[in-house]
Amino acid sequence: MTKQQLKQKLKYYLPPVIFDKLFYLRSYIGFLKYKDLVAKNVELKNKHKGERCFILGSGPSIKKEDLKPLKNEIVFALNNFYVHPDFDIIMSGEKAKYYMTAPIHPPQTEKEWYEWFSDMEKYVPKNTTMLLGLNSYRENIKYIFDKYGLFKEHQIYWYYAGRQVNEYYQFNKKDIDITNMIWSANTVSIYALIFAIYMGFDEIYLLGMDHTQICNTNNSQNSIRFYNKAKHQSKELPLNISDKIIQVNQYLSRYIQWKQYYILSKLNPNIYNCSLESLLKLFLFKELKKVLYES
Repeated sequence: MTKQQLKQKLKYYLPPVIFDKLFYLRSYIGFLKYKDLVAKNVELKNKHKGERCFILGSGPSIKKEDLKPLKNEIVFALNNFYVHPDFDIIMSGEKAKYYMTAPIHPPQTEKEWYEWFSDMEKYVPKNTTMLLGLNSYRENIKYIFDKYGLFKEHQIYWYYAGRQVNEYYQFNKKDIDITNMIWSANTVSIYALIFAIYMGFDEIYLLGMDHTQICNTNNSQNSIRFYNKAKHQSKELPLNISDKIIQVNQYLSRYIQWKQYYILSKLNPNIYNCSLESLLKLFLFKELKKVLYES
């Protein structure tokens, strides 16, 4: 029996409260190894109080925007954003720049993750601060960086994701305290929002947060990303509307994401979605041009 099958059986037979506590305990034991490492995130507390930032995702609507003016703004570039044609310009300028990736996991192999991170290292400027996720996966990002000597010239802050959120979840502020074990999220933008709120930004703007995968009926990569292909997403599970299991899982995943977004929207009412074509309506829409040139 695989770990996933065992997890499903336990989830089926145990009361939700008991299952959640067991899963939390397992995750927390894994977190203890990195407790001192993530405790250093206290350095980021309210670091950007009174400022604004832009969080850059990979939704296809971002292709319709001129992002070059963001060189003069604080930005969080997420996951595979380094392949954007204007990445060098965006990450230049005098304002702080952050690059964030989610914790890694199968089905990609260690070799595939190494190839992605080593490719990323070629493009991410050395003055960029890296925000990198850890979890209970043994061959995690730190394991790969230590083994292959990656990103030695970059400043790195680590976070540990292990707190599960489900339909029974009751919010606790410690679950988004980046000096502790935080939520496990299905999208990296939630991690970026957690960091941005912790760092004290007054205004947070989202770009490329389309979340239109559930509308993707042709399984085309460029219909859910601004790029055609990527090293780390070469095995990304396509949404085939004829596959009922995939469809159910997609909608369930979306529910959990929306629940996390909703909680975060209550913590900072000044989070805006600038994505031109987005299903994420929890945040007020603002046009990027007006934000950049009229504020």
